[in-house]
Amino acid sequence: MIRWSLPFLAGAMLALVPPAPAAAGTGWSRASDLSAYSAMRLYGGIAREQQVLCAGFAPARVAARWDERYGAREAALRDALAARHGAEAVRRAGDPRALREPCRPLPDGHWERRYSRLLRLLESRMDPAWPGLAPRRLGAPD
Repeated sequence: MIRWSLPFLAGAMLALVPPAPAAAGTGWSRASDLSAYSAMRLYGGIAREQQVLCAGFAPARVAARWDERYGAREAALRDALAARHGAEAVRRAGDPRALREPCRPLPDGHWERRYSRLLRLLESRMDPAWPGLAPRRLGAPD
């Protein structure tokens, strides 16, 4: 009798314990704007370096592609961050330390995807009416 009642008693006691609050907004969504911007710039630098050193693309071609794909959005974000935090703070945050990543056997775009995700996160933190979101609304690739 006691042997069967112990699991029931333990379950009843656990039911009385209040649940822990959900950890909403963990990860980059809780990081400061400038920390996320610095990481975004670091990821972009690694992605560009890997496209040149690992995939063998010409540096000018990589720079042109990134400028075409992300240049206007990053410039608008940089201006919005400078208005919010000051130009000097954005300059310091946007100058990430060099990080070398080894080439993988097969090229992948995970560093560029990380860059793009942080760019979107930072855009979403800014006022939706600012022009940095316009290229995405017009169908520009992420």
